[in-house]
Amino acid sequence: MEEALRLAKRVAAQQACSRQQAELLIVGGWVRVDGETVEEPQARVRPEQLVEIDPKARPEPIAPVTLIWHKPAGLAVPEEPELPDAWVAQWLPVAQRHEGDASRLRPLGVHRRHLAVLAPLGELASGLMAFTQHAGVARRLADVQQPLEHEWLIDVEADVPDRAAVLVALARPVYLQREQQPAARASWQSERRLRLVIKGPRPGQLGALLERVPVPVAAARRQRIGRVGLGDLPPGRWRYASAAERF
Repeated sequence: MEEALRLAKRVAAQQACSRQQAELLIVGGWVRVDGETVEEPQARVRPEQLVEIDPKARPEPIAPVTLIWHKPAGLAVPEEPELPDAWVAQWLPVAQRHEGDASRLRPLGVHRRHLAVLAPLGELASGLMAFTQHAGVARRLADVQQPLEHEWLIDVEADVPDRAAVLVALARPVYLQREQQPAARASWQSERRLRLVIKGPRPGQLGALLERVPVPVAAARRQRIGRVGLGDLPPGRWRYASAAERF
């Protein structure tokens, strides 16, 4: 019986191309084995298995992507430089991609590897989170010289008798580790909903501000980072950041 070969070697021979080009075809989602798309160049295939390459296939490098996710409240995101593969498989599967995604990108396995966590949210908070493979995007969100605005919607559990006093309190500076943090802009959207905008928030700043609200906070949802907004993305769903979007 003939030995099974690495899929990349089989594709290279079948396409009369280099091993590197074969690997690009595979990770690009252009190769099927017995009718099923396989994106792992190291997968083993037997001689009798049918290997097909899409006629539209081009061995092009895969551009880095940024994913926008609506984090549900009560869910913890790993505090690691990159998201673990197991966590990605559970919370960012292709099935959870938003049907309104306008990026026109084909979802690929390589898109959900080596994703850096940008602007983390605490377990109780919800709203916009971003994960990226793009070093430039990561640098932009970490830039303290030109910090981005973060917009929050804060729901409170009861009516506030003096709503104007709350706005005055939220406008006062916050000091974290003896350093003054950027001031927040606050406004009431309704009797029980506040809008907060913080430029380049530091860890702990939002919590310190919410301690100034005289009634319990029911929910805190981040709506926007810079020019990228949550839009109609439902909780738990993700989408690609389009080529035109800039934080």
